[in-house]
Amino acid sequence: MAASTFAALYLAHVIADYLLQTRWMVENKDRPAAIGLHIGVVLAMMPVVTLQLSWWFLALALAHLAIDLTKTHVLGGGLGAYVVDQMLHIVSILGVVALAPSLWAESPLSGIDWLARFYLILAVFLFAARGGQYAVAIALSTDPEADGRGVRLGWAERTALSALVAAGLPWAMPFILAVKAAQVARERPRRDGRGRARLIRGSALSMGWGLACAGGLWAILPSFG
Repeated sequence: MAASTFAALYLAHVIADYLLQTRWMVENKDRPAAIGLHIGVVLAMMPVVTLQLSWWFLALALAHLAIDLTKTHVLGGGLGAYVVDQMLHIVSILGVVALAPSLWAESPLSGIDWLARFYLILAVFLFAARGGQYAVAIALSTDPEADGRGVRLGWAERTALSALVAAGLPWAMPFILAVKAAQVARERPRRDGRGRARLIRGSALSMGWGLACAGGLWAILPSFG
């Protein structure tokens, strides 16, 4: 049940951080109203995905607050700070799972055999797509909320890697990498020196993020049988 508890709490985190956190919240984390609203959303999502209440949810929300304040006032910006921030959130979730592994078993939804596995896959898909979008944008100093063909292509290629793992076809991941390499090779001559460097850096980071998400999913999925 520990893996199922992790899946539920991780999905709540990803939804709160990447789907329900607005630009205003992100840009005003140093203001009590913005950080307070964000933490409220973080706290609310846990009972939403589990249909129960627990003091552990409050503890995890407070940990989220401490991590976000550390990133805002200590770590600052940059790709490194972003990655550390997300890793700390995952560690805090694992901490709650270690202390309360049966949280999911206490949920009225735990009787739905496939749901926790679905939660995990959905969370990884969202983290691969949206989390990777932010990582690439931060690394290239572009607008993380920008939309366009490149952003949507990034969502598709990173999510596809995890989708192959979920489908039991991890051996097919090199095909995705080959398609990406061909796309970079086709685009590279059309750009100047700076554009080529950005293309290669962004593509490498996007694929690296996607592979890391797929690897995490591959490691945890066997826990669901």
